[in-house]
Amino acid sequence: MPTIFSFGELLWDIFPDYKKPGGSPANLAYHLHVLKNRSRLISRIGDDEYGKELQHFIRKKGLSADYIQTDVKHPTGLVTVQFDDNEPSYTIHEPAAWDFIEFTQKLGKEISDADALCFASLSQRNRASASTLNRLLDSVHPECLTVFDLNLRPPFIDRKRIMNSIERSKVIKFNMDELNQVSGWFKTDQFPEYLLRKDPEKVILLTLGGDGSAMYTRDGYFKQEAFPITDDGDFVGVGDAFLACITHLLLKKEDPKQVLLKANRYAASVASQQGGMPDIPKSVLDDISG
Repeated sequence: MPTIFSFGELLWDIFPDYKKPGGSPANLAYHLHVLKNRSRLISRIGDDEYGKELQHFIRKKGLSADYIQTDVKHPTGLVTVQFDDNEPSYTIHEPAAWDFIEFTQKLGKEISDADALCFASLSQRNRASASTLNRLLDSVHPECLTVFDLNLRPPFIDRKRIMNSIERSKVIKFNMDELNQVSGWFKTDQFPEYLLRKDPEKVILLTLGGDGSAMYTRDGYFKQEAFPITDDGDFVGVGDAFLACITHLLLKKEDPKQVLLKANRYAASVASQQGGMPDIPKSVLDDISG
């Protein structure tokens, strides 16, 4: 059973009619747990009712709360979610406790044995958490799978930190808008190929919405069409579910075509439900493990 750490925000997504636990790294950690990994979320919550509710939720879902810190100075993170033609937009309130995740010697020691460390760009918006993440990246062993999710959320876009994260990662996920923006920074319209020329061991993932997803590796380019979804979902956390399944399958050394096929199927099951941490049907999990 691989040990996978996910670093970053744990928060409440506040929808027009309800609220759901969320945060890209938290969603990722949840799905890695569902997929039978030893999943560990590194985050920070406020010493408030929102934080207590989140801790209760995490434990109820079977996830470890051992790496979730409590902050007495800053509140638990909140995000207001609005929709335009089923596409979510986010107001990410600050300051939040997850901006101030602290490095500890215990954490540095335990992450040195991790099979994978997953992180994203938003969780680095504050210097405190960004510094902690870099110390963790310094602590992992050379074979650790470092997984970076480029989730650009204006105005929290730090070009220098994003470029550093791309450099330090073995797996990188973009959507088309993110790919286009970063390609402009590097002055190339073939950014995946550019990255592979610099480091052939990298895996570059591209989510294509209703058109599915793609993967660039040293072995070639692979594309997978999207699976059908129901009208009951809200699309929140779909990319996190996709990346969790990708990480799970890459650690199992599965064939790239099967990796994309299974990850798209898993993501479609999340897109058909509400919130970023829904229950996953047994039939879907059986398909992943089969």
